[in-house]
Amino acid sequence: MLSKKVIFTFSIISVIGIGLIAFAYFKPKTIETVSASVSVPTEQIFSPADGVLKSINVEDYANVNVGDVIAQVEVTLSAAKCQDKKTSEAIQQKAVKDYENAAIMYKDGVITQEQYDKSLENLRAVQAKKPCSAETKQAENILALKSGKVVIGSYKVGDSINEGDLIADVYTDKPQIHAYFSPKQVKNLPVGADAQIAIIKYPEKPLTGVVKALGATDIMGRLVVIDINGDTSDMILKNGDAATVKIKN
Repeated sequence: MLSKKVIFTFSIISVIGIGLIAFAYFKPKTIETVSASVSVPTEQIFSPADGVLKSINVEDYANVNVGDVIAQVEVTLSAAKCQDKKTSEAIQQKAVKDYENAAIMYKDGVITQEQYDKSLENLRAVQAKKPCSAETKQAENILALKSGKVVIGSYKVGDSINEGDLIADVYTDKPQIHAYFSPKQVKNLPVGADAQIAIIKYPEKPLTGVVKALGATDIMGRLVVIDINGDTSDMILKNGDAATVKIKN
C-alpha cells in the first residue's frame, strides 16, 4: 500500500503537470501577418476645370488648412463664355433701359418691390461682366477642402490637366494599419488587443498599436484595423506602405 507521502508527492506532480498543460494550451498565442499596410484617411482634391497647371503653392507633407490655395490652373475661356465688346455694350444698354423702365413702373405702383429689386440685381450683374475674347485666360484656385498634410500628385507646373483630374491628396487624420489575418486566427481577437507594428521602410522605428475594429472577410483574409500609438509626425507615411504586425491572441 502506498504511503501518504508518496500519494501526496504524486498529487503535487499531477497538479503541476495539469497546470503546465493548461498553460501551454490556454496561453496567449502571437499571430503575425505580412499582409498589412498603412492607411491614411484622405481627402482627394481634383481640378475644377480644363487648363494648364500654372502653379503649385505647397510642398509635399506641408500642413494645410481649409481654404488654402494648393495650386492654380490657368483656364482659356471658350467663346461660349466670352462676349465681344460690341455684344457686351449692347447687353449693358438693354439692362440699363430695363432697369429705368422698372424704376418708373415701381414708382407708379405698376410692379412690386421684388420685381424692381430683380431688375436692379440684373443690372449690377451685367455691369460686373467684362468683355473678353476666346483667348482670354484666367487662373482658378485649387483649394484644400479639409485640413491636414498635403501630397501633390504626378502633375507638374506646365502640364495640361482636365476637369476632374486628381491634383493632390490631403491626409486628414492619423495613419492606421490595415492588416489581414486568417479568419481562424482572429476568431476570438478582442478589440483593444495590443499590437506590435513594423513599417517596412522604417525598420529602426518599431511602433505599438491597439486593435480598433475587426472588418469584413474577403479573399485576403479577415481585416483588422489597428490604431497606431504615439506620434508619427517624423515619418513620411503613405497609403499602401507595407508593414508587418504581431498580435497576442
